[in-house]
Amino acid sequence: MYRKNLLGDGDLDILTYTSSMEEDREIAIEVVESLIAHVKVLDIQGFIPEEKAHKILKELEKLLQNPSPLFSIDAEDVHEAIEIYLKEKLGEDEGYLALGKSRNDHVSAALRLKTKKLLIEQLKELVNLREILLKKAEEHTYTIMPAFTHLQPAQPSTFAHYLCYIEEVLADYTEALFFALKVVDKSPLGGGAVGGTSVPLDREALASELFKETVINSIKATSSRDFLSIAASMDANLSVFLSRIAEDIIIFSTPQFDYLILPKEHLATSSMMPQKKNPVTMEIARAWGSESVGHLTALLGILKGIPSGYNLDMQEANRHALTILKKTLKTLKIFSDLFRKIDANKEKLLRDAELLPILATDIAEKVSLKSEKPYRKVYGEIAKLIKDSKSVEEFYTRVEELYGIKANLEEGIKKPVLGSPNPEEVEKYIKRAKKNLKEDSSKLSGVIQ
Repeated sequence: MYRKNLLGDGDLDILTYTSSMEEDREIAIEVVESLIAHVKVLDIQGFIPEEKAHKILKELEKLLQNPSPLFSIDAEDVHEAIEIYLKEKLGEDEGYLALGKSRNDHVSAALRLKTKKLLIEQLKELVNLREILLKKAEEHTYTIMPAFTHLQPAQPSTFAHYLCYIEEVLADYTEALFFALKVVDKSPLGGGAVGGTSVPLDREALASELFKETVINSIKATSSRDFLSIAASMDANLSVFLSRIAEDIIIFSTPQFDYLILPKEHLATSSMMPQKKNPVTMEIARAWGSESVGHLTALLGILKGIPSGYNLDMQEANRHALTILKKTLKTLKIFSDLFRKIDANKEKLLRDAELLPILATDIAEKVSLKSEKPYRKVYGEIAKLIKDSKSVEEFYTRVEELYGIKANLEEGIKKPVLGSPNPEEVEKYIKRAKKNLKEDSSKLSGVIQ
């Protein structure tokens, strides 16, 4: 439709190669929403006849409810398909729709709207997941477990301490996604193709229909995709973090560790081995961390190679951004369900904490403080004791004999510093985190309204 007057009919194979119709299914609703806002403002400002505007709006409302007819039309993209569809319905009256708009500002608007919706859903799920983690932590403030470095038993901790670690990181990502949402929630409508439009559109009125703010510069409005790359970057980082937690859960749920009991919905069986219980959701989440990096690399690589102004490369970037946004949301939902139903094997967690010399650091610090010896000297003494002892019990016995210090896991977790696994410190953190969570929930409610 667009090319005929200047270029004539095109080669079908070439047009298929450049068409974005399949990808545009993802943003069809948002394209229609942007057009509705555009026609309303054209009508209010008196730039098109009122009766023509109402006819166009009526058809657009139908497409908003069911955009599927657009995808049986041969078109370059969904924008062209909508014009072809409306022309069949309204004849030449359809042509009023095109006044003061470009595909460039409208595809940007649709992408911003889609991204905005997905970010809001992600924020809802982050708030939900954090609430689940804090509730679970309250149940396990005295559930002792080893903490690890290099996947080697390191110091005594608690399951609540581990859960609060996850929640605190997710609180950072909540803040990061609020920032991404602020970047995204700006209207490019009225930006035209790149240099604005001669139609004196009220861009603020256009913005108020769908967005919180307005992108001022028309070049940025139409040709910047930084809003996509920022949102996708936040999500890819979040997905990498979730991938690490998935790895923890996979390891901790193996029979060799047996620390965690996973809900059966998150397990699958083997086609050959009847005894197997495979943690498949966490395996997919672990893989998704890598996939998200790949999609982000493709997205940034596409954007890196193009000059300012709209270029068709941008439509190829969309699929990578939307894949990141959608799969990250699904992954968050999987983690919420998992942590709601997961259980800790308290006996096995305590067993490993008792079997391994994870109190060595606490002992060395106490000896140093008590004796006023340099810590590094005491560190060497304790290391030699561990080397010379045939068991953990023997090591702890010799410590008591030599230094008068009795090894005790319950005391070992009660470190007197902020953020330690000390149940009192964990309870303080949970109280503070619940307050922050309430504030984030209120902030999210304000965004949704």
